[in-house]
Amino acid sequence: MSPEKCPDCGNKNLKIYQQIAVGQVVSAKTGKVLERKGFLEVTCWNHFCKCGWSGELETQ
Repeated sequence: MSPEKCPDCGNKNLKIYQQIAVGQVVSAKTGKVLERKGFLEVTCWNHFCKCGWSGELETQ
């Protein structure tokens, strides 16, 4: 469940930071990216607010 507002300041415009795993084929010799496989999965995320609050919220 996504939070409706910041628990610290009440801001309703929260943002989500996501880390995404991307697959790609890289040359072992040159290190050049030969092919991108696209987005595979979101590895982790957390909500944050402009007031500085950041955290993962439990589903309620």
